[in-house]
Amino acid sequence: MVHYKYLHRRSFVRDGLWLLAINALFFVFFAHYDVLEMLVNLVKEYEHLELDELLPLGVTLTFSLVIFIYRRLQELGHVTQAFEELAKQDPLTHALNRRAGQAILHHRFSKAEQQGQGFSLLQLNIDNFKRINDNYGPSVGDDILINLVNIIQKHIPNNARLIHWHSDSFLVVLPADLTAPFEFANNLREIIASQLFTTDTITCSIGLASWRKGLSLQDILHNAEDALLDAKAANKNIVKVA
Repeated sequence: MVHYKYLHRRSFVRDGLWLLAINALFFVFFAHYDVLEMLVNLVKEYEHLELDELLPLGVTLTFSLVIFIYRRLQELGHVTQAFEELAKQDPLTHALNRRAGQAILHHRFSKAEQQGQGFSLLQLNIDNFKRINDNYGPSVGDDILINLVNIIQKHIPNNARLIHWHSDSFLVVLPADLTAPFEFANNLREIIASQLFTTDTITCSIGLASWRKGLSLQDILHNAEDALLDAKAANKNIVKVA
């Protein structure tokens, strides 16, 4: 998944070199004009003003400022990370949204191409969702989507990813170590049918596609969608494999 790091090594080194160069120039300036000696003479000349107290005060103020800036940067990092997490979530179901899902898919695909660690992709769609909204209202439809996400999250492996792709369609990215993706998908379909809604039996159709050498990411997505359409055409509530 795309994740923004708040301390980039390259920028950290670059900024450090800039600060080192700037302070080196100041050192040359201070040494050339004997700035410290000028300050000492100034303190002696105006001893009645207690200017000698300003030197340790300047040190403590500098130290306090460093601590203050560090704390504010920490807070800014936490806030930025929180906004990043919100930007990756679907606001209704709190599943990963399409933007985050695309990043996950590209990452899994690149890993499969480079290391041969394949993956499987489920595209899941609620059957007759329009009828549900018409009969029970859109608020009930929203509750069903939320409940669906909760059910799926409870029954997928920890290293699988659930993505709200669009409307009432979801993608589940299954890891390579799941040896029987069809059996898993069929079991998930049965669980959804038995647990999703108490007032009416609501089912889902699932299309299954797997990574194979030579297929592009778009090919895999199209295969999963085609398999889902085949499941819809076959009276729904079924798993079809591309």
